[in-house]
Amino acid sequence: MSSAAKILLVDDDVLIHFMVEDIGRQMGHSITCAADGAAGLAALKDEHFDLVILDRRLPDTDGLLLAPEIQADARSSFIVLSSLSTPNDQLLGLGLGALDYVSKPVEPAVLKARIERHLATRRDTSAPAVLSISETFHLNLVTRRLAVAGRTECLSPAENRLLAHFMKNVEIPQSRSDISKAIGGREWVYGDRTGDVLVSRLRRRISGSTLQIITVHGLGYSLTEGSGA
Repeated sequence: MSSAAKILLVDDDVLIHFMVEDIGRQMGHSITCAADGAAGLAALKDEHFDLVILDRRLPDTDGLLLAPEIQADARSSFIVLSSLSTPNDQLLGLGLGALDYVSKPVEPAVLKARIERHLATRRDTSAPAVLSISETFHLNLVTRRLAVAGRTECLSPAENRLLAHFMKNVEIPQSRSDISKAIGGREWVYGDRTGDVLVSRLRRRISGSTLQIITVHGLGYSLTEGSGA
């Protein structure tokens, strides 16, 4: 991806439009704004976007319902920008594949930093496109396809990030804070079960392989060979 990214904002607040357009000008990115879910879906069908910023409270829908359409393009990802910011709301958004969940109101500098970080991560071409542990366990970081035990699993963006983190730290216990940072780049907050939910999903994804995600009591979770606790 070139340094100039294409960003879609789906939000009905004109002040947020102005904020994101100003951020885009500062960063040299192209910003497209949609005021509701229908306009957002139309934009997604017309062209590719590197990053989508979704509000939850749209006039016609919950912005999270656009997640499947966004994720149909393996090159695209999304963050949520919403006043719905309880732990359960954040768990839902991250569980559906959001890179990040940003609470409204938000300072422009904070939102700019979040956008910059996520786009920089996607531009990092120094990392391998495929991670492998054995001849039968391969994760394509771009397409989010996991080849495991003779089958292919299609991972959500959050599952993709977490499994990649485990694969880079095989046999090393990962705390809830480590997992939270791997999923969304943030410290773990007491009561947030996003990591636990994703670990449970990944355990099902890798079933049948010699690798398992085990519970390391008092420490967290670890990707390891063989049976575990």
